[in-house]
Amino acid sequence: MGYVRLVPLTQAPPPTRTLRTADPGLVGLLGFAIATLTAQLAHLGVQNESSVFWVGAIFGGVVQIIAGMLSFTIGDDFHFLVYNAFGWYWLCIPGFLLGGELGFFEVAGPARGVFTLMFAVLALLFAFRGAMHNSVLPITLLCVSAGLALQSVTAFGGVEAFGAAGSILLIAASAFATYMLIEKFIRRTMGRAIVPLGPSWLRGSRDPES
Repeated sequence: MGYVRLVPLTQAPPPTRTLRTADPGLVGLLGFAIATLTAQLAHLGVQNESSVFWVGAIFGGVVQIIAGMLSFTIGDDFHFLVYNAFGWYWLCIPGFLLGGELGFFEVAGPARGVFTLMFAVLALLFAFRGAMHNSVLPITLLCVSAGLALQSVTAFGGVEAFGAAGSILLIAASAFATYMLIEKFIRRTMGRAIVPLGPSWLRGSRDPES
């Protein structure tokens, strides 16, 4: 009489669910756009600098630094550097304002110009890498670079018109950042790529992200 060997059935493992992380650029672009617009309206005399202290510290500084650190966790070197660089820049601005009001450790004139010029150069360098993503990102960074460069001219003793022109370029940068934020929000939350960012200017990256 033959025997039938029973082979135990192995239960298939449950399907693994891939955790989808949020895009740090959503809050990074939001912080940049709000802080930049607020500061430049104050620079043009539309409002006073009181709001720049708080909005610059929170949205320009804390929010962008958080976005940069979150970019680090997903291995995004470019946005890690960009958001951290300008996040810490914005944390310095309220310190400059406070020093000017209280009269200690005041940063003005050529010292302020050197500080601003350094970040104009950084934005220019970032634009080359941004040009590998799409068209809007490098335009934004070039507006930031040119705007800060013109404001540094005024800080070095140039005419006020240079600083005003720089503010207009930085407001344009804020508008472009808002445009990229809208594109990213629609694509990430609705799954639709309906807002065009334009082709990349340089080869080297298949990632169209802003």
